[in-house]
Amino acid sequence: MIILKYEIVYFDLDNTLLDFSKSEKEALKRAMNRYGITIDEKTYELYEKINEKWWSYFSHGKYKKDYIVVARFKEFFEAAGINDGNPELASKEYLDELSSLAFFMPGAKKALEYLKQKGQRMAVITNGVERVQQGRSKKVNLDNFVEFVLTSERVGKPKPEPKIFFEASKLSGVPFEKSIYIGDNPESDLQGAQRAGIDFILFDSNGKAEEVDCTVAKSFEEVINLIE
Repeated sequence: MIILKYEIVYFDLDNTLLDFSKSEKEALKRAMNRYGITIDEKTYELYEKINEKWWSYFSHGKYKKDYIVVARFKEFFEAAGINDGNPELASKEYLDELSSLAFFMPGAKKALEYLKQKGQRMAVITNGVERVQQGRSKKVNLDNFVEFVLTSERVGKPKPEPKIFFEASKLSGVPFEKSIYIGDNPESDLQGAQRAGIDFILFDSNGKAEEVDCTVAKSFEEVINLIE
């Protein structure tokens, strides 16, 4: 009989299980191509910086999701000198493209297959847009491995607010002391897990995380070693 350390493992989605940066860049290229705009590295970095700022506002509860997904494009168009851009339309086209693009992070699929084979229960907790995260999850058949994908949009509060963790516990029926959360963001993921009182592993695949007061894994091999 296999004895599992945790009854359920919750994963973040973006840049933990799935390579969001790769999907984001490709979706932006496709959406901006309609305006005849070429997304080079400099332009992408500009968008990425603006996008991260607006999602940070979302995490801190300053703005609603419906507002930020448009506001980021308004600021991006202004900063890039794009005068004929329509932020509302660009946001819709970008999200449509993003919903159909999904790529596993290195080692993620192999780790999920291994954990499933061992009988490990798994689920996803994510701050993303509901239709985007569900679409991307279906694209890589995440339902073969996880019981559910719970988004902050469905819950009504983004991480680091702890509400999403309590909702996940209700769905799984597993108390926090028998659960662990794995995510890449020291702000939303680590703080959210700490507020909820659930064990946490920071997934730092690019080695860029500053010193944090938590367990860190730089690969899925390390993740597995920590949760077995």
